[in-house]
Amino acid sequence: MSVAGIGGLQLQLNLGGEGEEADCINQQPPWVDLTWSIARNGLPLSTLTTAGVPLLFCENTNLCFPDSIIDTVYTNGVPLDIGTTWLGPSVSSGEIKRVLKSGGWWYDNGVPVFQKP
Repeated sequence: MSVAGIGGLQLQLNLGGEGEEADCINQQPPWVDLTWSIARNGLPLSTLTTAGVPLLFCENTNLCFPDSIIDTVYTNGVPLDIGTTWLGPSVSSGEIKRVLKSGGWWYDNGVPVFQKP
């Protein structure tokens, strides 16, 4: 992680993350089962925790971060702003914008889609 943010660390958040983005907190909804397979390699999600990859379990619609604290948000292949899916509520762009700090970036599937003024 590069220097900035809290305690000299840049805070990066990967919503729906499965460890595919380096140096990120990987968020999953609270109902996710650690025995489920990771999409990119088929291993159980629990392999991330045993490998030391940070995982956070919280609602997509109410991220457990204060306003304007995250430097970068990544979304890769997650449903955005479509309400409830068969897997629960989709990720909220409003929540992404709320937690991003001024100058922070949101990348959706590798493409920069928003920089907070």
